[in-house]
Amino acid sequence: MSITRSKAVRIRLWIICILSGIIALLIIGAGTLYWIAAPERPLNLEYTDVDTTAKIISMVETKKLETTISQDEFNQLAKQELLDRQHEFPLGLKLTGAQFTLHNQNVTADLRGTYWGIPFGALLDFHIKREENRLVLDHQATHVRHGDFSGAWIKPITISLTKYFPAIVNVNQMEFAQDHIQVSFKLNLLSLPKLLLR
Repeated sequence: MSITRSKAVRIRLWIICILSGIIALLIIGAGTLYWIAAPERPLNLEYTDVDTTAKIISMVETKKLETTISQDEFNQLAKQELLDRQHEFPLGLKLTGAQFTLHNQNVTADLRGTYWGIPFGALLDFHIKREENRLVLDHQATHVRHGDFSGAWIKPITISLTKYFPAIVNVNQMEFAQDHIQVSFKLNLLSLPKLLLR
């Protein structure tokens, strides 16, 4: 009887030791993940709408169908597009802040958020290009505080300029500069009857 009781006590001790080891590994793993990807500075997802009315008035006054999208305006457009895509994020991922920075045809996205409650910060590198009336950001690499990961992990982010400019114009050309995008338009007179019939 005492042998069976001592075996039961030993089995309980082994189970407690194994469970304690698993819990310790989980705590160490969560701490390591936090150390690797913890955010370094706070950001938010607040954005302001870009004043396209002023840009359109300026184009009419100067009689030139071109405008400039500044660094800040691009950041606002990209944040808005990111918020519109939240339903596409993986389960458990919640973004709490973003800052997009232009460098010619490269964009750096400084992101903050939580993944299953663990805070993270990451820098994502994108290549930006024009596809018709859209800006397309193709993901190239991800950098966290203690690691770099190359390759595309997310689908391209698409910013449609037709959301912000009238349908009577199409993008003719885009020039990517260090801190802005120069956009020239051309009239699309074929869309005028559709607009007038609305």
